[in-house]
Amino acid sequence: MLNVRDFGAKGDGTHDDSKAVQHAVDQAGGGIYFPKGTYILEKSIRIMLAKSGTCSISGNAGNAKIIMKGQGSAFHFIGSHQKSALPADFNQHVWLKERMPMIEGIEITGENQEADGICLEGVMQPTIRGVLIRQCRHGIHLRIRNRNVLISDCHIYDMKGVGVFLDKVNLHQVNISGNHISYCQQGGLVIRGSEIRNIQIVGNDIEYNFVKDQENCTDVLFDCTEGTVREGSISGNTIQAKASPKGANVRFLGKADHPNAVGLLAISGNLIGSQETAIHLKSARGVVITGNSIYSGYHYALNIEDCEHIVVGSNSFDHNPEYPGNSTDAIQFSRTKNLQFTGNLVQHTKAEEVSVSASIHVEECSYVQINSSQIHGARKRAVQVVRCQNLKVADCMVTRTTLAKTYEAAIEVDNDSKSVVIQNNMVAEGSRGTILEPK
Repeated sequence: MLNVRDFGAKGDGTHDDSKAVQHAVDQAGGGIYFPKGTYILEKSIRIMLAKSGTCSISGNAGNAKIIMKGQGSAFHFIGSHQKSALPADFNQHVWLKERMPMIEGIEITGENQEADGICLEGVMQPTIRGVLIRQCRHGIHLRIRNRNVLISDCHIYDMKGVGVFLDKVNLHQVNISGNHISYCQQGGLVIRGSEIRNIQIVGNDIEYNFVKDQENCTDVLFDCTEGTVREGSISGNTIQAKASPKGANVRFLGKADHPNAVGLLAISGNLIGSQETAIHLKSARGVVITGNSIYSGYHYALNIEDCEHIVVGSNSFDHNPEYPGNSTDAIQFSRTKNLQFTGNLVQHTKAEEVSVSASIHVEECSYVQINSSQIHGARKRAVQVVRCQNLKVADCMVTRTTLAKTYEAAIEVDNDSKSVVIQNNMVAEGSRGTILEPK
């Protein structure tokens, strides 16, 4: 590896080292090394892999700091791969000169409103690990096309924009694991206008990615109102924030006229909470929500609308007793079909923050089963069914809340619902019985 100081970089925190670093990259043919020091960049360093060859950027075990004072990314990797990840789709020069560029062991700090950390474009097997990025616009920015991306063990902190941003990118196979992604004002991990397949978000701490008075803040956002995201998992993460208007910890947005835009996704084994809505799905298909601890959805624990083929199983919906304030934690299903809600434990121990008609509200849904679940401290109703058809509530246990004086019934079905079965539920003494008025 080539030492940037051999090309004239000072690393003294005063001089502009852009020219020296760019010269080192152009000559590298293998990689460049930043010794301990503070390096000023007034311009983005462009790594043209077809020209420079396989390239890695390494710091001195985190002791090398890059201050990006210019616009754009501190390091912009540009490759030429434009096909799939099939072995037959690779030109030989990609394997010889472009595969697996790496960046590790370095800090990047932004001192420009439009300074980013790292940008990847047209790159095969980029690997980012052990990097600290802070006070930039976007931390890691993926554009146009990439394949087989690894982002691990990084600290992405205090961004004006997005922590990890998949921005109009065609990307198959991306693993994002073991990172801290926190205090990013426009979202922790955001996908917009992209085609994504095989995305794994595993074992990260994704927290406090919000602005207090800004609407629609989200820790993890898959926005497929343009583009598609399918085949992936969000597993073993801590995803939490604080309340913000219309905010969510996890949000999938699809298109009403394209029900397959976002789906075939698993949300499992996570701790999710402390936002206005914990999980919000709109126009999604084939989503499994299982084995999570979901707490303090100040308005909604789940808000699922216009979806199909949804499984919600064996989750805990509860509170952190150390956190003050009210929390409603309503579960709402609207205009959704083929829905399974099984083996969940719902427990309300705090007064509601906003008024709701039921702990679980199901409206204009079809082919729904709610079974083998417990609903304790039920709100006005435990389960409310409105204008639904082909629905069954069975083998559930209900107790009423002691916090509200407006409690009416354990299970209520309106007169416009059809083909409804209420069977073998246990309603605790004082919680009143089932009201059933189906046609």
